[in-house]
Amino acid sequence: MAGLLGVYSPNRTVDASSLLARMLPPMQRGARLATERAVSASGQTALARVHLGVLQPRPQLSADSVQVVFHGELFNRTELRSRVGAPTDATDVAIVRALYAQSGDGCASALKGSFCLAVVDEARRRLVLATDRLASYPLYWHHASGVLLFGSEVRALVKGQAHAAIDPLALNDLLQFGFPTGTRTLASQVQLLPGGSTLVFHGDTDTVRVTRYHAWGGVFNLNTASKARYLDAVTAAFETSMSRAIAGEHRYGLSLSGGLDTRVMLAVLDRQRVPLQTFTLGGRGCADEVIGNQLAKMAGTRHQFMPLEEGYLSDLRSKAAQMTSLSDGMYTSDGFTELLALQSFAATDVNMLLRGHLGELAKAGTAYPFHTDARIQVMTTKDELLEYLFARQESLNVGSRAQGLFTPQWASAEGRGVALEALRHAADADLAPADLCSYLYLTEYHRRVTVPSLEIFREVAEVRLPLADEDFVEAVVGGQRDWRNGVEIHQTLVRRINPKFLKVRNPNTGAPAGAGPLEEFVRDKINSVLRRLNVYGYRHYHSFDGWMRQAFVNILDEVLLTPQSLGRGVCEPDVLRQMVAAAKQGDKTPDHVLQVLVVAELWQIENL
Repeated sequence: MAGLLGVYSPNRTVDASSLLARMLPPMQRGARLATERAVSASGQTALARVHLGVLQPRPQLSADSVQVVFHGELFNRTELRSRVGAPTDATDVAIVRALYAQSGDGCASALKGSFCLAVVDEARRRLVLATDRLASYPLYWHHASGVLLFGSEVRALVKGQAHAAIDPLALNDLLQFGFPTGTRTLASQVQLLPGGSTLVFHGDTDTVRVTRYHAWGGVFNLNTASKARYLDAVTAAFETSMSRAIAGEHRYGLSLSGGLDTRVMLAVLDRQRVPLQTFTLGGRGCADEVIGNQLAKMAGTRHQFMPLEEGYLSDLRSKAAQMTSLSDGMYTSDGFTELLALQSFAATDVNMLLRGHLGELAKAGTAYPFHTDARIQVMTTKDELLEYLFARQESLNVGSRAQGLFTPQWASAEGRGVALEALRHAADADLAPADLCSYLYLTEYHRRVTVPSLEIFREVAEVRLPLADEDFVEAVVGGQRDWRNGVEIHQTLVRRINPKFLKVRNPNTGAPAGAGPLEEFVRDKINSVLRRLNVYGYRHYHSFDGWMRQAFVNILDEVLLTPQSLGRGVCEPDVLRQMVAAAKQGDKTPDHVLQVLVVAELWQIENL
């Protein structure tokens, strides 16, 4: 997987070069990936960068006393070049190095972009790690006995540990929420660096300090202008984000579901006449197929429909293992569709994929599972909200089915109380309940679900998220919460940029994308009936309850009920067998718990 990897041992407690070599092989899977590595003359530092040669094609590692490795891209490089007195052709790495010389550990706060980075300053005996404000690229770290390991993959850091184990708290998060919270990973001693954060490892004292240089809670509801001026500001920010998204000589691809998030991007791409390959995935006859074809024809794109058919899951065990590996075990798929998309992307020449993630913030009522509703809109306290959100997660995941499943040494780290405390810790902003939903979606769901899912696609292409551009996000959440609850922002953007796309129906409601509330309400009722009747052109893009669920149930014995799995001492064997038997007999309530256990077992098979 593309990203960074490093070992810093200021007191030479390990052979950094040998340790890096042991950590690096798991990252060298994709045929398109190239590797650059270097070991310092002192032997204290070993660094590597694995990349596609798309965003940062030039070599980064050198013999300088301050080493910088940078993954991603800067948006404000012109401004920063002027600030540090760098030439107009200075690379992002050169800019970061000059900024570090000027500002030290706080250099990341001046950066705008989508990135993770590392600075090794052997003269000052320190290592600095940093992420962008949205943690667009994961950066994990492990500290023990005078050595700090960091990397873009958990599995690489696990290979560098003498004693690695699965984290029961992360597993409980997966059971309750579908994703780990905070800084947890499936590896008990590996942490994820939060968004908008800097980590400094001091070699002299063997200490690690993590500080936040940006807090999203402080930017909500700052725009006190009229609604019209707010929409103007959001439109301007979106135009800027799309300019960044199509910057450079790349071969662009767009995942075209037919929904509003991808439609607003298509509106700009069509207006700018950007050569484009579009992709739509789903079962034959689904609404996405029909609407995606219509939108692609209107925009004149090279379009590909990726049919989701039974044969795709003929070897689900290997596909589940691959997905677990690519996402570091921190992503539970809704239908196992990502690898089909990966295969399609890999078969094209696309090297820059555009996706619509985080557009839900501009229509907060759809920001599943932290979407707002009428009940949340009238809540007044955080405790009331958290109890409600937890109950919602229980209704979706039925995490309570795990009660009694774990052995005594694991049972203390699972359950409602532990998970609710994790959710409370994540909700660390002083915001009204409706705003806090968007905050949790932004700071937890996006970086713990969206980003791991994108790492699957980053095997073959770079990914840009125009709706997750930090300036666009700040403009959106800066307005009053009721202005960003419905679809008005998306409708406004399309109407101002390329209104013809408002005439095509939205697969989620069945109404034209530009419809008003009354027409949308009526069409949504009709759309729901047609979907339930499985009418061609209105079907859901997949049905996990059908052949996909059967494929999943068929692998439970070979993954969960093996001597190796049962011998780990995590689950009570008889309880697990009963749960598997119930699933095979048609009980769907244990499905999420069993999927999490499958992911955890496949992760342990690969890493422990």
